[in-house]
Amino acid sequence: MLRKIIFFAVLFLLLTFTVSFCPVVTQWDRSLLLFVQKYLSFLPVWLPMLPDCILYTAMLIIPLLGFGIYFIKNRLWKDLIILYSVPLITFILNCILKPLIRRPRPPLELHITDIHPDSFSYVSSHSLVTMCLWGMVIWYLNEYCQNRFLKSLLISVSILWILFVGLSRVWIGVHNPTDVLGAYLLGLCLLSIYIFIEKYSL
Repeated sequence: MLRKIIFFAVLFLLLTFTVSFCPVVTQWDRSLLLFVQKYLSFLPVWLPMLPDCILYTAMLIIPLLGFGIYFIKNRLWKDLIILYSVPLITFILNCILKPLIRRPRPPLELHITDIHPDSFSYVSSHSLVTMCLWGMVIWYLNEYCQNRFLKSLLISVSILWILFVGLSRVWIGVHNPTDVLGAYLLGLCLLSIYIFIEKYSL
């Protein structure tokens, strides 16, 4: 598990360095962003907007509330603390990374909605918290869910939601693809740390 933590951390640092000091990456980002928008333009605009509406909030509350009740009922205090630390830790990391990297958002002409965030771009906060929270959901489902069909269904939904949130940020033009990739790599590093704590701490 320590190897995974180091692996994802190194990948994240390499990507962060590349994004910060290689302008050509931003050019590639723009090309990929336009490609995504072009080939998904036949779909309604409200679809990629879902992670910016009440559904996103619901998809944060549902696992926190559902697993929170389960953990309290079964006195799984370590699991409860770890789960509820996810939104806090990801928020703190975003507050540190975005002003530190100071990467601008894609230009306004690439935004296909009226949403124009005024914060910096790297990393995608939506993608980071979704990767961490729903990654932990997948872990807990593997650990505690005994119904194979339900487990497979919920894990599939979790993976699709993680991928959809990242895609939606690029689709509506508020993030570069590497913003999302960086969030996923950092999220995988955090997940590895959380799982290490779950497995090896008292």
